[in-house]
Amino acid sequence: MGTVKNKWLNLSLRRFLIVTVFTSFGTVVVLSIFIISGCASFRHWLLPDPDMAYLSIEETMSDGSAINRTIVLEYGQDMSSFNYIVLEEDGDSAYKTSVEERYLLQKIEKSVDSLTPKRKLAYKMCGLTMFTAPTILAFAAIFLCIFIFYRRKLRDPLEIMAEGTRQIAARNLDFEIKYGCLDEMGDLCRSFENMRAALYENSKDMWNMLEERRLMQASVAHDLRNPIAIIQGYTEYLQKGLDNGGMDSEKTGRIVKNLGVAAKRLEQYTESIRILNQSEEIQIERKHISAVKLAESISDDLVLMAKHSGIKLQVRKNLPEEEINIDSSLVYRVLENIVNNALRYAERTITINFKLEESKLLIEVTDDGTGFPENILTKKSKKLFVAGEDGHMGIGLSISRLLCQKQGGNLELSNTANGACVKIFLLV
Repeated sequence: MGTVKNKWLNLSLRRFLIVTVFTSFGTVVVLSIFIISGCASFRHWLLPDPDMAYLSIEETMSDGSAINRTIVLEYGQDMSSFNYIVLEEDGDSAYKTSVEERYLLQKIEKSVDSLTPKRKLAYKMCGLTMFTAPTILAFAAIFLCIFIFYRRKLRDPLEIMAEGTRQIAARNLDFEIKYGCLDEMGDLCRSFENMRAALYENSKDMWNMLEERRLMQASVAHDLRNPIAIIQGYTEYLQKGLDNGGMDSEKTGRIVKNLGVAAKRLEQYTESIRILNQSEEIQIERKHISAVKLAESISDDLVLMAKHSGIKLQVRKNLPEEEINIDSSLVYRVLENIVNNALRYAERTITINFKLEESKLLIEVTDDGTGFPENILTKKSKKLFVAGEDGHMGIGLSISRLLCQKQGGNLELSNTANGACVKIFLLV
Protein backbone atom coordinates (compact mmCIF):
# COMPACT_ATOMS: atom_id res chain seq x y z
CA MET A 1 0.00 0.00 0.00
CA GLY A 2 2.82 2.33 0.89
CA THR A 3 4.58 1.56 -2.39
CA VAL A 4 1.45 2.41 -4.41
CA LYS A 5 1.05 5.65 -2.46
CA ASN A 6 4.68 6.60 -3.04
CA LYS A 7 4.36 5.92 -6.77
CA TRP A 8 1.19 8.01 -6.83
CA LEU A 9 2.85 10.94 -5.06
CA ASN A 10 6.05 10.66 -7.11
CA LEU A 11 4.25 10.97 -10.43
CA SER A 12 5.21 13.98 -12.51
CA LEU A 13 2.87 16.96 -12.43
CA ARG A 14 1.57 16.22 -15.92
CA ARG A 15 0.89 12.53 -15.24
CA PHE A 16 -0.63 13.25 -11.84
CA LEU A 17 -3.00 15.78 -13.40
CA ILE A 18 -3.93 13.39 -16.24
CA VAL A 19 -4.61 10.51 -13.82
CA THR A 20 -6.65 12.76 -11.53
CA VAL A 21 -8.71 14.18 -14.39
CA PHE A 22 -9.46 10.80 -15.95
CA THR A 23 -10.30 9.27 -12.57
CA SER A 24 -12.68 12.13 -11.81
CA PHE A 25 -14.17 11.90 -15.31
CA GLY A 26 -14.79 8.17 -14.89
CA THR A 27 -16.40 8.75 -11.49
CA VAL A 28 -18.67 11.44 -12.97
CA VAL A 29 -19.72 9.11 -15.81
CA VAL A 30 -20.52 6.23 -13.43
CA LEU A 31 -22.46 8.44 -11.01
CA SER A 32 -24.31 10.14 -13.86
CA ILE A 33 -25.36 6.79 -15.33
CA PHE A 34 -26.49 5.61 -11.91
CA ILE A 35 -28.52 8.79 -11.23
CA ILE A 36 -30.04 8.96 -14.71
CA SER A 37 -31.00 5.28 -14.70
CA GLY A 38 -32.50 5.61 -11.22
CA CYS A 39 -34.52 8.68 -12.16
CA ALA A 40 -35.68 7.01 -15.40
CA SER A 41 -36.85 3.96 -13.47
CA PHE A 42 -38.70 6.14 -10.99
CA ARG A 43 -40.40 8.10 -13.79
CA HIS A 44 -41.37 4.86 -15.47
CA TRP A 45 -42.94 3.73 -12.21
CA LEU A 46 -44.87 6.99 -11.92
CA LEU A 47 -46.48 6.65 -15.37
CA PRO A 48 -49.43 4.23 -15.96
CA ASP A 49 -48.77 0.71 -17.19
CA PRO A 50 -49.12 0.62 -21.00
CA ASP A 51 -50.66 -2.89 -20.71
CA MET A 52 -53.70 -1.51 -18.84
CA ALA A 53 -56.91 0.00 -20.36
CA TYR A 54 -60.12 1.76 -19.37
CA LEU A 55 -63.37 -0.22 -19.90
CA SER A 56 -66.33 2.17 -20.07
CA ILE A 57 -69.79 0.44 -19.70
CA GLU A 58 -72.94 2.41 -20.44
CA GLU A 59 -76.27 0.62 -19.74
CA THR A 60 -79.77 1.92 -20.48
CA MET A 61 -82.41 0.43 -18.19
CA SER A 62 -86.05 -0.37 -18.93
CA ASP A 63 -87.24 2.73 -17.14
CA GLY A 64 -85.01 4.89 -19.30
CA SER A 65 -82.32 5.47 -16.71
CA ALA A 66 -78.65 5.07 -17.59
CA ILE A 67 -75.75 3.73 -15.66
CA ASN A 68 -72.11 4.56 -16.55
CA ARG A 69 -69.20 2.62 -15.11
CA THR A 70 -65.46 2.77 -15.81
CA ILE A 71 -63.28 -0.20 -14.94
CA VAL A 72 -59.49 -0.49 -15.25
CA LEU A 73 -58.64 -3.74 -16.93
CA GLU A 74 -55.30 -5.46 -16.86
CA TYR A 75 -53.98 -7.26 -19.89
CA GLY A 76 -55.76 -10.66 -20.37
CA GLN A 77 -58.46 -10.07 -17.73
CA ASP A 78 -61.90 -11.79 -18.36
CA MET A 79 -64.68 -9.19 -18.95
CA SER A 80 -67.61 -11.55 -18.21
CA SER A 81 -67.37 -10.89 -14.52
CA PHE A 82 -68.74 -7.34 -15.02
CA ASN A 83 -72.16 -8.29 -16.67
CA TYR A 84 -74.48 -7.56 -13.76
CA ILE A 85 -76.22 -4.49 -12.29
CA VAL A 86 -77.78 -4.07 -8.87
CA LEU A 87 -80.20 -1.20 -8.23
CA GLU A 88 -82.02 -0.10 -5.09
CA GLU A 89 -85.14 2.06 -5.27
CA ASP A 90 -87.21 3.48 -2.37
CA GLY A 91 -85.67 1.05 0.02
CA ASP A 92 -86.98 -1.92 -1.89
CA SER A 93 -84.76 -4.17 -3.79
CA ALA A 94 -85.75 -4.63 -7.39
CA TYR A 95 -84.06 -5.99 -10.36
CA LYS A 96 -84.45 -4.14 -13.60
CA THR A 97 -83.60 -5.52 -16.93
CA SER A 98 -81.03 -3.78 -19.01
CA VAL A 99 -82.52 -2.73 -22.29
CA GLU A 100 -79.21 -1.76 -23.94
CA GLU A 101 -75.53 -2.16 -23.06
CA ARG A 102 -72.64 -0.36 -24.72
CA TYR A 103 -68.96 -1.10 -24.09
CA LEU A 104 -66.03 1.21 -24.85
CA LEU A 105 -62.49 -0.16 -24.39
CA GLN A 106 -59.86 2.66 -24.32
CA LYS A 107 -56.14 2.11 -23.78
CA ILE A 108 -54.69 4.10 -20.92
CA GLU A 109 -52.40 6.87 -22.22
CA LYS A 110 -48.87 6.85 -20.87
CA SER A 111 -48.87 10.61 -20.43
CA VAL A 112 -47.80 13.01 -17.69
CA ASP A 113 -51.16 14.71 -17.98
CA SER A 114 -52.81 11.61 -16.70
CA LEU A 115 -50.86 11.77 -13.41
CA THR A 116 -52.00 13.25 -10.17
CA PRO A 117 -50.44 16.63 -9.22
CA LYS A 118 -48.02 15.04 -6.72
CA ARG A 119 -46.89 12.41 -9.18
CA LYS A 120 -46.59 15.03 -11.88
CA LEU A 121 -44.28 17.12 -9.60
CA ALA A 122 -42.19 14.06 -8.81
CA TYR A 123 -41.96 13.26 -12.51
CA LYS A 124 -40.72 16.77 -13.35
CA MET A 125 -38.22 16.79 -10.48
CA CYS A 126 -36.76 13.52 -11.77
CA GLY A 127 -36.37 15.08 -15.21
CA LEU A 128 -34.64 18.12 -13.73
CA THR A 129 -32.32 15.84 -11.74
CA MET A 130 -31.46 13.84 -14.84
CA PHE A 131 -30.45 17.07 -16.62
CA THR A 132 -28.62 18.90 -13.81
CA ALA A 133 -26.88 16.02 -12.01
CA PRO A 134 -24.17 15.41 -14.69
CA THR A 135 -23.45 19.15 -14.88
CA ILE A 136 -23.17 19.49 -11.12
CA LEU A 137 -21.01 16.38 -10.91
CA ALA A 138 -18.75 17.70 -13.70
CA PHE A 139 -18.18 21.02 -11.90
CA ALA A 140 -17.65 19.19 -8.61
CA ALA A 141 -15.07 16.95 -10.31
CA ILE A 142 -13.23 20.00 -11.72
CA PHE A 143 -12.99 21.64 -8.31
CA LEU A 144 -12.01 18.32 -6.74
CA CYS A 145 -9.19 17.89 -9.30
CA ILE A 146 -7.95 21.40 -8.56
CA PHE A 147 -8.09 20.78 -4.81
CA ILE A 148 -6.30 17.41 -4.97
CA PHE A 149 -3.65 18.71 -7.40
CA TYR A 150 -2.91 21.76 -5.25
CA ARG A 151 -2.98 19.87 -1.96
CA ARG A 152 -0.89 16.92 -3.11
CA LYS A 153 1.53 18.57 -5.53
CA LEU A 154 1.78 22.31 -4.91
CA ARG A 155 0.90 23.26 -1.34
CA ASP A 156 3.76 21.64 0.58
CA PRO A 157 6.65 22.56 -1.79
CA LEU A 158 5.36 26.12 -2.15
CA GLU A 159 5.16 26.51 1.64
CA ILE A 160 8.63 25.00 2.04
CA MET A 161 10.18 27.35 -0.53
CA ALA A 162 8.28 30.34 0.86
CA GLU A 163 9.66 29.59 4.33
CA GLY A 164 13.14 29.14 2.85
CA THR A 165 12.84 32.49 1.10
CA ARG A 166 11.86 34.15 4.37
CA GLN A 167 14.84 32.56 6.11
CA ILE A 168 17.23 33.76 3.40
CA ALA A 169 15.68 37.25 3.52
CA ALA A 170 16.34 37.22 7.27
CA ARG A 171 20.00 36.35 6.49
CA ASN A 172 19.68 32.91 8.02
CA LEU A 173 21.22 30.20 5.87
CA ASP A 174 21.64 27.57 8.57
CA PHE A 175 18.58 25.48 7.69
CA GLU A 176 17.72 22.65 5.31
CA ILE A 177 14.99 22.24 2.71
CA LYS A 178 13.53 18.72 2.61
CA TYR A 179 10.86 17.51 0.18
CA GLY A 180 10.80 13.82 -0.62
CA CYS A 181 8.72 13.69 -3.82
CA LEU A 182 10.55 12.95 -7.07
CA ASP A 183 8.39 15.15 -9.31
CA GLU A 184 9.18 18.55 -10.82
CA MET A 185 8.41 20.36 -7.56
CA GLY A 186 10.79 17.98 -5.79
CA ASP A 187 13.49 18.86 -8.33
CA LEU A 188 12.75 22.55 -7.74
CA CYS A 189 13.04 22.13 -3.97
CA ARG A 190 16.32 20.24 -4.37
CA SER A 191 17.64 22.99 -6.65
CA PHE A 192 16.56 25.54 -4.04
CA GLU A 193 18.39 23.52 -1.38
CA ASN A 194 21.52 23.39 -3.56
CA MET A 195 21.32 27.16 -3.98
CA ARG A 196 20.93 27.60 -0.22
CA ALA A 197 23.88 25.30 0.45
CA ALA A 198 25.99 27.19 -2.08
CA LEU A 199 25.02 30.51 -0.48
CA TYR A 200 25.81 29.05 2.93
CA GLU A 201 29.25 27.88 1.79
CA ASN A 202 29.92 31.20 0.09
CA SER A 203 28.93 33.08 3.21
CA LYS A 204 31.20 30.83 5.27
CA ASP A 205 34.04 31.44 2.83
CA MET A 206 33.35 35.16 2.95
CA TRP A 207 33.31 35.10 6.74
CA ASN A 208 36.52 33.08 6.79
CA MET A 209 38.10 35.49 4.34
CA LEU A 210 37.13 38.47 6.49
CA GLU A 211 38.41 36.67 9.56
CA GLU A 212 41.67 35.89 7.78
CA ARG A 213 41.98 39.51 6.70
CA ARG A 214 41.51 40.54 10.32
CA LEU A 215 44.12 38.04 11.46
CA MET A 216 46.47 39.14 8.72
CA GLN A 217 46.12 42.78 9.74
CA ALA A 218 46.82 41.82 13.35
CA SER A 219 49.80 39.74 12.18
CA VAL A 220 51.11 42.63 10.12
CA ALA A 221 50.81 44.99 13.06
CA HIS A 222 52.63 42.49 15.25
CA ASP A 223 55.35 41.30 12.87
CA LEU A 224 56.29 44.72 11.60
CA ARG A 225 57.27 45.69 15.09
CA ASN A 226 60.57 43.77 14.98
CA PRO A 227 62.12 45.33 11.85
CA ILE A 228 60.69 48.74 12.72
CA ALA A 229 62.05 48.51 16.27
CA ILE A 230 65.44 47.45 14.87
CA ILE A 231 65.48 50.37 12.44
CA GLN A 232 64.42 52.82 15.16
CA GLY A 233 67.01 51.44 17.61
CA TYR A 234 69.88 51.61 15.11
CA THR A 235 68.75 55.07 13.99
CA GLU A 236 68.78 56.39 17.56
CA TYR A 237 72.12 54.69 18.24
CA LEU A 238 73.57 56.13 15.05
CA GLN A 239 72.22 59.58 15.88
CA LYS A 240 73.76 59.50 19.39
CA GLY A 241 77.08 58.28 18.04
CA LEU A 242 77.19 61.03 15.46
CA ASP A 243 76.28 63.66 18.06
CA ASN A 244 79.00 62.46 20.40
CA GLY A 245 81.52 62.07 17.62
CA GLY A 246 82.58 58.67 18.91
CA MET A 247 81.28 56.58 15.98
CA ASP A 248 84.02 54.99 13.92
CA SER A 249 83.58 53.94 10.31
CA GLU A 250 83.55 50.19 11.05
CA LYS A 251 80.74 50.46 13.55
CA THR A 252 78.86 52.83 11.28
CA GLY A 253 79.18 50.40 8.39
CA ARG A 254 77.89 47.52 10.51
CA ILE A 255 74.88 49.59 11.61
CA VAL A 256 74.10 50.60 8.05
CA LYS A 257 74.33 46.96 6.95
CA ASN A 258 71.93 45.89 9.68
CA LEU A 259 69.57 48.70 8.69
CA GLY A 260 69.69 47.41 5.11
CA VAL A 261 68.83 43.88 6.27
CA ALA A 262 65.87 45.19 8.29
CA ALA A 263 64.70 47.26 5.32
CA LYS A 264 65.00 44.19 3.09
CA ARG A 265 62.88 42.21 5.49
CA LEU A 266 60.24 44.95 5.43
CA GLU A 267 60.27 44.89 1.64
CA GLN A 268 59.87 41.11 1.54
CA TYR A 269 57.08 41.23 4.05
CA THR A 270 55.11 43.93 2.26
CA GLU A 271 55.55 42.06 -1.04
CA SER A 272 54.15 38.94 0.57
CA ILE A 273 51.17 40.89 1.89
CA ARG A 274 50.57 42.27 -1.61
CA ILE A 275 50.58 38.75 -3.06
CA LEU A 276 48.12 37.59 -0.41
CA ASN A 277 45.75 40.46 -1.16
CA GLN A 278 45.89 39.67 -4.87
CA SER A 279 45.50 35.91 -4.42
CA GLU A 280 41.75 36.09 -5.11
CA GLU A 281 42.46 37.57 -8.54
CA ILE A 282 44.84 34.78 -9.58
CA GLN A 283 43.44 32.83 -12.55
CA ILE A 284 44.26 29.15 -12.97
CA GLU A 285 45.54 28.29 -16.45
CA ARG A 286 45.70 24.52 -16.65
CA LYS A 287 47.62 22.89 -19.49
CA HIS A 288 48.41 19.29 -20.34
CA ILE A 289 52.05 18.51 -19.62
CA SER A 290 54.09 15.38 -18.98
CA ALA A 291 54.38 14.74 -15.24
CA VAL A 292 58.04 13.75 -15.61
CA LYS A 293 58.82 16.82 -17.69
CA LEU A 294 57.14 19.11 -15.14
CA ALA A 295 59.15 17.60 -12.28
CA GLU A 296 62.42 17.89 -14.21
CA SER A 297 61.89 21.53 -15.27
CA ILE A 298 61.01 22.64 -11.72
CA SER A 299 63.72 20.62 -9.96
CA ASP A 300 66.50 21.94 -12.23
CA ASP A 301 65.88 25.52 -11.06
CA LEU A 302 65.47 24.50 -7.44
CA VAL A 303 68.71 22.48 -7.46
CA LEU A 304 70.57 25.51 -8.79
CA MET A 305 68.96 27.76 -6.15
CA ALA A 306 69.95 25.35 -3.37
CA LYS A 307 73.50 25.06 -4.68
CA HIS A 308 74.07 28.77 -4.15
CA SER A 309 73.00 28.35 -0.52
CA GLY A 310 75.35 25.45 0.08
CA ILE A 311 72.51 22.96 0.59
CA LYS A 312 72.18 19.65 -1.27
CA LEU A 313 68.80 19.23 -2.97
CA GLN A 314 67.73 15.66 -3.77
CA VAL A 315 64.83 15.06 -6.19
CA ARG A 316 62.95 11.76 -6.47
CA LYS A 317 60.55 11.44 -9.40
CA ASN A 318 58.25 8.43 -8.84
CA LEU A 319 56.05 9.43 -11.76
CA PRO A 320 54.49 7.47 -14.64
CA GLU A 321 54.94 8.47 -18.28
CA GLU A 322 51.61 10.26 -18.65
CA GLU A 323 50.28 13.78 -19.00
CA ILE A 324 48.60 15.76 -16.25
CA ASN A 325 46.38 18.85 -16.44
CA ILE A 326 47.90 21.48 -14.17
CA ASP A 327 49.06 25.10 -13.94
CA SER A 328 52.84 24.57 -13.92
CA SER A 329 53.65 28.22 -13.11
CA LEU A 330 51.66 28.07 -9.86
CA VAL A 331 53.28 24.77 -8.96
CA TYR A 332 56.69 26.43 -9.43
CA ARG A 333 55.66 29.38 -7.21
CA VAL A 334 54.48 27.03 -4.45
CA LEU A 335 57.67 24.96 -4.52
CA GLU A 336 59.82 28.08 -4.67
CA ASN A 337 58.23 29.39 -1.47
CA ILE A 338 58.52 26.04 0.31
CA VAL A 339 62.14 25.45 -0.73
CA ASN A 340 63.10 29.03 0.19
CA ASN A 341 61.78 28.40 3.69
CA ALA A 342 63.54 25.05 3.82
CA LEU A 343 66.86 26.66 2.77
CA ARG A 344 66.68 28.99 5.73
CA TYR A 345 66.42 26.15 8.25
CA ALA A 346 67.99 23.06 6.61
CA GLU A 347 71.45 22.03 7.74
CA ARG A 348 72.71 19.95 4.82
CA THR A 349 69.96 18.32 2.74
CA ILE A 350 66.52 19.01 1.28
CA THR A 351 64.55 16.22 -0.41
CA ILE A 352 61.70 16.63 -2.89
CA ASN A 353 59.61 13.57 -3.72
CA PHE A 354 57.12 13.67 -6.64
CA LYS A 355 54.24 11.15 -6.74
CA LEU A 356 50.99 10.73 -8.66
CA GLU A 357 48.17 9.27 -6.57
CA GLU A 358 44.41 9.10 -7.31
CA SER A 359 44.28 12.02 -9.79
CA LYS A 360 46.43 14.12 -7.49
CA LEU A 361 50.02 15.25 -7.73
CA LEU A 362 51.73 14.76 -4.37
CA ILE A 363 54.93 16.71 -3.75
CA GLU A 364 56.68 16.07 -0.44
CA VAL A 365 59.43 18.47 0.70
CA THR A 366 61.52 17.46 3.72
CA ASP A 367 64.63 18.95 5.30
CA ASP A 368 67.05 18.04 8.07
CA GLY A 369 66.51 21.22 10.05
CA THR A 370 64.96 21.84 13.45
CA GLY A 371 61.37 21.42 12.18
CA PHE A 372 58.43 23.77 12.36
CA PRO A 373 57.87 25.82 15.51
CA GLU A 374 54.88 24.92 17.65
CA ASN A 375 53.04 28.14 16.77
CA ILE A 376 53.13 27.12 13.09
CA LEU A 377 51.83 23.57 13.67
CA THR A 378 49.03 24.67 16.00
CA LYS A 379 47.65 26.84 13.18
CA LYS A 380 48.17 24.29 10.43
CA SER A 381 44.40 24.03 9.78
CA LYS A 382 44.18 27.78 9.10
CA LYS A 383 44.72 29.40 5.76
CA LEU A 384 46.90 32.05 7.38
CA PHE A 385 49.84 30.72 9.37
CA VAL A 386 51.42 32.49 12.28
CA ALA A 387 54.63 34.12 11.17
CA GLY A 388 58.01 33.11 12.49
CA GLU A 389 60.42 35.35 14.26
CA ASP A 390 61.67 36.85 11.02
CA GLY A 391 58.14 37.42 9.68
CA HIS A 392 58.84 35.28 6.62
CA MET A 393 57.92 31.65 7.29
CA GLY A 394 54.25 32.22 8.16
CA ILE A 395 53.43 34.48 5.25
CA GLY A 396 55.30 32.30 2.76
CA LEU A 397 53.40 29.23 3.87
CA SER A 398 50.14 31.16 3.71
CA ILE A 399 50.84 32.11 0.10
CA SER A 400 51.72 28.52 -0.75
CA ARG A 401 48.53 27.14 0.80
CA LEU A 402 46.34 29.69 -1.02
CA LEU A 403 47.98 28.78 -4.32
CA CYS A 404 47.40 25.06 -3.64
CA GLN A 405 43.75 25.64 -2.83
CA LYS A 406 43.36 27.63 -6.03
CA GLN A 407 44.23 24.42 -7.87
CA GLY A 408 41.82 22.25 -5.86
CA GLY A 409 44.47 20.97 -3.48
CA ASN A 410 45.93 21.65 -0.07
CA LEU A 411 49.14 21.97 1.91
CA GLU A 412 49.96 20.01 5.07
CA LEU A 413 52.73 20.62 7.60
CA SER A 414 54.32 18.18 10.00
CA ASN A 415 57.59 17.37 11.72
CA THR A 416 59.54 14.16 11.23
CA ALA A 417 62.32 12.63 13.28
CA ASN A 418 64.86 14.37 11.02
CA GLY A 419 63.23 17.77 10.45
CA ALA A 420 60.28 19.52 8.80
CA CYS A 421 57.93 18.01 6.20
CA VAL A 422 55.59 19.83 3.81
CA LYS A 423 53.09 17.83 1.71
CA ILE A 424 51.58 19.51 -1.34
CA PHE A 425 48.41 18.02 -2.89
CA LEU A 426 47.33 19.35 -6.30
CA LEU A 427 44.32 18.19 -8.32
CA VAL A 428 45.29 17.10 -11.85
